[in-house]
Amino acid sequence: MDKGNIGDYHLERFVLGELPLDLDKKIRWMASVDPDIRAAVKAIESSTREILSLYPPPVFKSELMARLKKARRRPGATRSALRTQRRGWLVPVSTAAAAFVLLLVVFVPGLKEKVLGVFGSAGLGTSRVKGIEAVDTARTQLLVFRQKREHVEVLADENRARAGDLLQLAYVAAGDPFGMILSIDGRGRVTLHLPTEREGTTALVQNRKFLLPNAIELDDAPSFERFFLITSKAPIDVASVLERAEDLAADLGRAERSELALPEGLDQFSVLILKGEGS
Repeated sequence: MDKGNIGDYHLERFVLGELPLDLDKKIRWMASVDPDIRAAVKAIESSTREILSLYPPPVFKSELMARLKKARRRPGATRSALRTQRRGWLVPVSTAAAAFVLLLVVFVPGLKEKVLGVFGSAGLGTSRVKGIEAVDTARTQLLVFRQKREHVEVLADENRARAGDLLQLAYVAAGDPFGMILSIDGRGRVTLHLPTEREGTTALVQNRKFLLPNAIELDDAPSFERFFLITSKAPIDVASVLERAEDLAADLGRAERSELALPEGLDQFSVLILKGEGS
């Protein structure tokens, strides 16, 4: 069947109900007769449900608006300052609805995180991902994807990247039902990626590749960026693990190669990305 110019972008907007009526009807009909289109729509719907289960829109929106309001009240808080503060939040309005607050841009220390779907057109779940044939959903693992031109590639441990590269993190949990993801960079900064807040849930989706909702733009921190997935059979004390990560990050030589000193019952997986030329 001729799919015309229908791509992931259109399918995502179809799921969100953002398409013009004629295009909406076209994709609805295509999904009814084309199993590939139907499967793609179901995958997007499933991913959206999972994200919303981890980041309930009313709660997330309330927190975002509270942070933005607080930032605006600070003396001398200008529009440009709000855009550049490291612990601030930017909240663009989605054309679907304000309730879909996952369509936002988040700024966190050391890394710029962008909206889910940055890699959508390159097909993170298809053969257009270079360097990985299939994700083993029976094995717990941390995955680091990089957008490169029209393709997405998976970065292995000790692969190289450079400032400005767009990465997206994913995990597979096959056993332990709880976990968190953090990173340490070459300046000794620790960044929490999952959950997005220390008080957030550490529950993991089981036995499937789960993409974190934001992509990451690497900054100019030197030497390395190291990502950690920590898993547990019980809910994790996020603040305690971050303190241990800060201890490790204080010694950059150890932070690049050594493991986190975690309590018994917590397992860890890491991917080291080396920063510099040749990526």
